[in-house]
Amino acid sequence: QILVIAPHEGIVSSDTWLKCRKKLMANITFQNGRKARNTWLAGKVKCGKCGYALKVTRNPSGYEYLRCNKRSDHKGCPGCGTLRKVEFEQFIFTAMGEKFRDFKHLRGGEEKANPKLTAYQVELAQVEAEIEKLLDTLTGANATLLAYANRKIEELDTHRQKITKAIADLSVETISQQQINLLSGYLDDWENISFEDKRKATDGLISSISATSEYIKIERKI
Repeated sequence: QILVIAPHEGIVSSDTWLKCRKKLMANITFQNGRKARNTWLAGKVKCGKCGYALKVTRNPSGYEYLRCNKRSDHKGCPGCGTLRKVEFEQFIFTAMGEKFRDFKHLRGGEEKANPKLTAYQVELAQVEAEIEKLLDTLTGANATLLAYANRKIEELDTHRQKITKAIADLSVETISQQQINLLSGYLDDWENISFEDKRKATDGLISSISATSEYIKIERKI
């Protein structure tokens, strides 16, 4: 990372630049060129065993489940267990509603660009990218490499949790009353809003979800 102090005035104001960066960083969990269709949790929910994304699959009877991508691709993970899509989505929606009710008494002012928040978001994306790279090396790794990768992943995950907590704390300070009202409207009319609006509401409240049939860990933005 290189920081250059330039003597000239920028073409784009710092306030506009940071606002744009903030919007871009808020979309880091979505894959470019691919649009989610099967669940509004796409891009947010990961296997609690290996950290890979969970995808929706359907059995012959028509029931939909969340399955670990890594297990589906090459059996490199024991899997997340049985997670029924409809029940899982309802659990997450209930958790979002309960948390938001606790938060709702807060009243933000006008949304402000926060350079520190943007920096944390960039750092979080870098840490998650490092974790993904290490996860990719585990398939077929020998015992020495496996031990090193697991130890490094634990260190990175600890750091990731600290960054996520810092982002959540700063997000509380910067969220505007308009955003609060928008999220409140989404949650109050959940059954009638569009799939994309459900995605927006989820992205406004949740950073990531780690899940197995035994536990669910939600990392929140507020």
